[in-house]
Amino acid sequence: MLFADMLGGVPVDPTPSPPTPTRTRSLSPERLAKYRTEKDAIMRAAYDLIMRNGSRPTSVHDILRETGYSTRTFYRHFRSKDELLVAMYRVDNDRVTETLAAAVAAAATPLDALDAWVDQNLAVVYDARRLRHAAVLSSPEAAMAEGYDEVHTAGMAANRASLIEVLREGRRAGVFPRAEPEADAFAIQAVIAAHVRAKLLGTHEFTRAEARDHTVDRFRRALGG
Repeated sequence: MLFADMLGGVPVDPTPSPPTPTRTRSLSPERLAKYRTEKDAIMRAAYDLIMRNGSRPTSVHDILRETGYSTRTFYRHFRSKDELLVAMYRVDNDRVTETLAAAVAAAATPLDALDAWVDQNLAVVYDARRLRHAAVLSSPEAAMAEGYDEVHTAGMAANRASLIEVLREGRRAGVFPRAEPEADAFAIQAVIAAHVRAKLLGTHEFTRAEARDHTVDRFRRALGG
């Protein structure tokens, strides 16, 4: 991608490549806090702008204008807008994966764990705050970013891992005697993805509880539970 294209066609002064980052262990706590604040602000601005701009692409120039940061500050953290979008996806997916793992671990039975896994995945679009992130990260602009397909595939696998363990445990315990954990996890994830897409498109008529109960009941019977 050309530099001008990356900035949405807005002409800017050429910016030299950022210097090699200083090793983290040599940075002071104050500097580390400053860098974290910068990175978080850039991500928040990207979420806001992509939501606000709709089908109009968001450029690095837009993000700089929104945050008041210089190009040097942006390139201290990201080499391109694509890298920013991929990082946003990775951060959000890691947060969802951690929430899933905690919810599953807290469940008393494999059936409760299945219910929790389905419910927490649906929360991504039924919780208003999280819906904003889901809308941005599933947008065409995000999906076209270089590296998106790879991070998305890895994210789906990480998301599915805790479900595979739930199904394995359920089969061992005799709760899901017909379970084929890897294949069934793909099928359950696909149904959840359909609910998520419909919610994002505004065509979904189910409540969160209805979507959860319908999905869990259907697969519980299919798994022999």
